[in-house]
Amino acid sequence: MAGAEAELEEMLRAAHRLGEGPAYYAALDAVFRHADAAGETAFGFRARMNAISDFHHHGEYARSFLAFHWCLTTFDKHPEVTNSHDERNLLWRFKWIVWQMPQFSAVPLDRALGLLDDMERRYRAGNHSLHAVYQYRGAVAAHLGDLEAAARWFGELATARRDNLSDCPACVPTSEVEYLSARGAYEDAVRVGGPYTGGGCTEQPQQMLSQLLLPYLHTGRAPEAVAAHRRAYAIIRRNRHYLELIGLHLQFCGLTGNQEHGLAILERHLPWMDRPASTFAAMEFASSSALVLRGLIENGQGEAAVRRRTDSGDRRWVSTVSETYAEMAARARELAAEFDRRNGNTYQSGRIEQRMAAVALIDELPLTVLSGRPIEGSPVFLPARRVADLTAAGDTVGAARARLEAAYELRNAGRWDDAMETAEEAQRSLAVAGLDAEAMVARYLLVELYGRSWAGRDTAYAMMIEILAEKDLPSTLPPRAELLEKAAGLTYSSAALDHLREAAERHRAAGDRVAEARALTDELRRYQEKPAHWADLASRLDELADALPDPVRAQSHLCGLEARDGRLEAALARARRWSEFPKMRLREAMFLLHLGRPAEAEEVARPLLTEPQWRPEAVRLVGRSLFAQGRRPEAEAFLAGFDIAPDHFDDYDDDLDD
Repeated sequence: MAGAEAELEEMLRAAHRLGEGPAYYAALDAVFRHADAAGETAFGFRARMNAISDFHHHGEYARSFLAFHWCLTTFDKHPEVTNSHDERNLLWRFKWIVWQMPQFSAVPLDRALGLLDDMERRYRAGNHSLHAVYQYRGAVAAHLGDLEAAARWFGELATARRDNLSDCPACVPTSEVEYLSARGAYEDAVRVGGPYTGGGCTEQPQQMLSQLLLPYLHTGRAPEAVAAHRRAYAIIRRNRHYLELIGLHLQFCGLTGNQEHGLAILERHLPWMDRPASTFAAMEFASSSALVLRGLIENGQGEAAVRRRTDSGDRRWVSTVSETYAEMAARARELAAEFDRRNGNTYQSGRIEQRMAAVALIDELPLTVLSGRPIEGSPVFLPARRVADLTAAGDTVGAARARLEAAYELRNAGRWDDAMETAEEAQRSLAVAGLDAEAMVARYLLVELYGRSWAGRDTAYAMMIEILAEKDLPSTLPPRAELLEKAAGLTYSSAALDHLREAAERHRAAGDRVAEARALTDELRRYQEKPAHWADLASRLDELADALPDPVRAQSHLCGLEARDGRLEAALARARRWSEFPKMRLREAMFLLHLGRPAEAEEVARPLLTEPQWRPEAVRLVGRSLFAQGRRPEAEAFLAGFDIAPDHFDDYDDDLDD
């Protein structure tokens, strides 16, 4: 691999290690710039093609436009850097881009529609079905308010042949359900979408379930609507790609007497308005938020607090429901007017005015345990009744504390989703009541509950960092050192190493050798090469040998790091110091092999052939030692005794890592 390409590969690996977020996207931008500056067109093409999917599925639509345009141009002008799969991959990505572009009011309409025409031209040129083209023409027409044209395109879609460029069986009807809802044909929407709520791809079932929320409500299917809301929102809540869909869930809350539940959703996602996936998504969220906030005002809660923060988290403030309503309504109208100017009609303004003025379809529809949603197998959840009684009595402090008690009870019963919802309600109500210390306890419970799922780990980590930033922690929380260890366990970033080092220092200051050894061992296992403070780390681990949770594993990893650094003699010496353990004798034999001392390696490994747990590795090492000594017939006979073909034992290229 050429020097420039190797450097770019390392830059790309470093970017991926950052995980999803602004830092990752900025790092990818830097990779693209360096590739272009170095004239590495093939690398730039491949990197951008892969990144388009990340950009699309995480709400970075503007970046996806730029990357797609670059790749499309390069595909046309420099076919020598592409391969046989790239045409299909580009045509697949076309679907994302033709849907995203109209969602930006600043994109001229002729450019958005021209891209659709280009998509059709390329599909025809490749002898592909126009199934996907008709689907997206229908979706774009519906977005523009041309519902008659949308009907024609969906009619064409119904008779077109599916092929390998068609969306999944659930995504195709999702587009039609959205169009039917726009027409008010709610029964038809349920008929078309109802059979496809089980999933189908990474976008399902959350897309279909969200689009069916209003059709379910308008057709009297309240239980189905509740189930759809709970299932879909749990999937979409952590990804700004779904900001538009979150607007549908806010509408659902505003139309079912769940304004307070909607307010919690609004607070959670309002920071995304600093950097929305698209101007259309921002309009959908703002107008749906206005619906929820208007309901709160009408219920006499116009002066209630709305907790705000920027998307970066660098500023926090509180506004009132009335103030936030005025802001969201104005933002929705402003964005709708931009779309109308671009589209040459008043369709979007009409939609959002109708939405913000909508009246409830159902006065009361319990969504959470605390609001009265039944728990399976438990007809009455007593803590919920206690919260209701305290709320009715005007005891907001008592009700807030009762919510936290209910969250712990649900957690202890293993009802994780209900516990999470309840803890979120508790955390918000405790904060509103001014019980900051108890609100922090609720946040710590949420760290545990969010951290149970892979999707929630980033949120759990961010919340833990917020807790650690507090100068004073409630006495009911674990010591700060333990919180640092927990934070490290929630992230794969380099920050985990800083957390663990600080935790170890705090444990050492407290005289807790066992806890210090645990933190240092966790730090050690994360290294793939020797850190700058290697000497201090290795020395301290040796001093804590009697306190290590797994001293052999730690020593084996220390050996591996020495070996990777080219210090085989040092690795060998460390392995020999722990030679009373079979695993370390195997490490010793491995290092002897790599030092060109196969006879000694054989001598160390042979005694372990009698120990079943270590025999497979010992056989491998003895066999390789015999080959290395030039004793091939003996090596082949030895391996045959264990029913092992000798062919791949000629060269020993063993991994020095643990």
